[in-house]
Order: sequence, then structure tokens, then C-alpha cells
Amino acid sequence: MRLSAAMIENIRLRVSPEEKHALRAAALKRGLTLSEYIREAATEASQRAAA
Repeated sequence: MRLSAAMIENIRLRVSPEEKHALRAAALKRGLTLSEYIREAATEASQRAAA
């Protein structure tokens, strides 16, 4: 995944410990870090919204 200049910024989310655990598990299944997983999810969601 290439990072554009805009994607270098930090993304901050407030989630419960249970939600964070679920997100980490989903990221691990894809072989990603939690940050990479969240960035990919945000990118995919913005692309769907723009379509």
C-alpha cells in the first residue's frame, strides 16, 4: 500500500477495548498491523462513498 502525503497523518479513533480487540484480530487475519487495517478500511469506505 502506498501512502500519499495526506495519509501520513495520524488517525485517532475511540473504541471500546472489545472493539479494539476485534479490530486487531481482523487485522491479524489479513497480515496487517492495526494502523494498516484501519487505513485500508478508511480508504475502501471513501472510495465506495465517492462512487
